[in-house]
Amino acid sequence: MKNSWNYLVLWTLVLFVAMIVSVFLHEVGHGIGATMDGVHVSTGFNKVGMPGKTPDDPDFRMGMKLTGVWGGLLGPVTTWVLAIVFTIMLYRQQKPTRTAFVIGTLAIANGLLRALPMLMFVGWGLLGQLRMEDEVGWGIWYVTKTLLPSLSNLDMTTLVSAHASILLTFPAVWIPPLVSLALSLTCLVLAYRRIFKLDTRLSPWSAHLLLIVLSIVAWFAHSPVTNVLDRVIRINW
Repeated sequence: MKNSWNYLVLWTLVLFVAMIVSVFLHEVGHGIGATMDGVHVSTGFNKVGMPGKTPDDPDFRMGMKLTGVWGGLLGPVTTWVLAIVFTIMLYRQQKPTRTAFVIGTLAIANGLLRALPMLMFVGWGLLGQLRMEDEVGWGIWYVTKTLLPSLSNLDMTTLVSAHASILLTFPAVWIPPLVSLALSLTCLVLAYRRIFKLDTRLSPWSAHLLLIVLSIVAWFAHSPVTNVLDRVIRINW
């Protein structure tokens, strides 16, 4: 069991780093997508805002419109692709090497980065509250451009706070998060199964459960760090 504990501690630390790297790549995806939409934004490790602004600025998102198709979608797409690629790479590993270990953390990190927020969106949505996520923003963009064009002139904050109950009645707001959730959960299930099969140090079922729990803990723990980095490191697109 000692080997299992050593493995789990190291797993949590490496997964934590993998999440920070993956979040940054996710935000870079948003920046590239916004550029494709012809919109200038700034990205960091957590939030997209106005160029030259940081999350501490009171006007960080003031007047910020929905960026369009790619600005909202390319962030999640980047994370989906990474989750799929690293899961496939994990299945190509035949031994529990350091390479397999790192690949496993990256597969899980990218799966969790979309699965957990989507689960939260679904939970709050069923209670009639709209939790904003990237995939939700894309659905809202579609609704305001095609079904409710009268709302397209509102900024995101006003739109969500004033019309959340109406927006939740449209399937288009739900479909992208549910697709994202399905993709992410599939990658997570496959990745965890491969990790458990590949490394005998995780043979007790309790170690399996603890690995999953520690993965979720690492997901929650990464937020304070990315919030700090978000204020310091910004890219203007």
